[in-house]
Amino acid sequence: MYQIKIEKLDHFGRGVSRIDGKIIFVPNTLKGDIVNVKVKKEKNKFLEGEVISFIEKVKRCNICPYSKLCGGCHIIDLEYNEQLDYKVNKVKELFRKNFGFEVPIKEIISDSNTNYRNKVKFHVKDKKLGFYKEESHDIVEIDKCVIAKKEINDVIEVLKDILKKHSFLEVTIRSNGGILLDIEGNVPEDVLLSRLTNIDVIWLNNKLIKGEGIIYEEILGKRFKISPKSFFQVNTEVCSKIFEKARDYIKNKNYSKVLDLYCGTGVIGILVSDFVNEVIGIEVVSDAVKDANENKKLNKIKNISFICDKVENRLSEFKNVDLIIVDPPRSGLDKKSINNILKINPKEIIYISCDPNTLLRDLKLLSENYNIDDVLVADMFPNTYHVETIVYLASK
Repeated sequence: MYQIKIEKLDHFGRGVSRIDGKIIFVPNTLKGDIVNVKVKKEKNKFLEGEVISFIEKVKRCNICPYSKLCGGCHIIDLEYNEQLDYKVNKVKELFRKNFGFEVPIKEIISDSNTNYRNKVKFHVKDKKLGFYKEESHDIVEIDKCVIAKKEINDVIEVLKDILKKHSFLEVTIRSNGGILLDIEGNVPEDVLLSRLTNIDVIWLNNKLIKGEGIIYEEILGKRFKISPKSFFQVNTEVCSKIFEKARDYIKNKNYSKVLDLYCGTGVIGILVSDFVNEVIGIEVVSDAVKDANENKKLNKIKNISFICDKVENRLSEFKNVDLIIVDPPRSGLDKKSINNILKINPKEIIYISCDPNTLLRDLKLLSENYNIDDVLVADMFPNTYHVETIVYLASK
């Protein structure tokens, strides 16, 4: 056992200290804590530790009794302003490391750090409803989740009461302009219908038992269809602000052709379609493309089309593109796609990233032809170490 003082938090929200000159990462600690730790894993260049006891403990923001068990909210102990500073500094540090300079970040886009998630998936085991305990399939039973929308938490109480006599395996609850439940398990339809009277849509074992099957979310004056399996950003307020920034940035540019890569259900492309002549979205998930075309019809958009394929398979077909918008998965862009973007050579690129590490890797390659004009940070997932970054690139 070792006694150490936590020096800072790493990019995954873990406390950082040293033992005999070797870095040790300790979860569930904050800068300034003095703790007794044991070493759980020893690697060549670092150690991973576990707190045995606290000698001195800095002030916490204790808003959730479950966070140390479910592991979903890595930095929830920090006051929200400190969380925002942590995320801005994280992005600045990565720019320093990769480019040798500190990028000016004009603002951080944020909203509330509680009751923001519009979609939550709960697991059920031994009559307990909650989340999986970190690194296990044991259930952390909860009464409410502080980051879930209030409407979702209101449903939890009823579901737990239903579980006293019936059983199900998991349930996904969405709150987007209406409430949608997707339940898997052995529970009679009439029980759900009689107990969940305020729910707009209920799916039971992939069978629709109430409502039209879908709900709708409105963002910046456009409506979007959400089905049980649809991908949609879990923080509507912050994603609306991100898309508004992107739209404001291009609305006076008179672009002719725009590519929306990894377009998902077409949200960004539809939101910018009012300001350009043509938008083409590319997305590999067929269900997402189906939803994108439905959203196109729903909003009566005529100048947008969608291609169902991998981005890297289709990019070489395009030229005379003014703007490329990319919102890739955490893995970022592949080299083939980056090479094709450089060949297309659009006037500008908007890169929306959910992983600053892969973002910086890609920016290094794109900076061959592009200047970094603007960098914004967005807190799409408050109380976690995740950070969204929006970068505007202009052709040199």
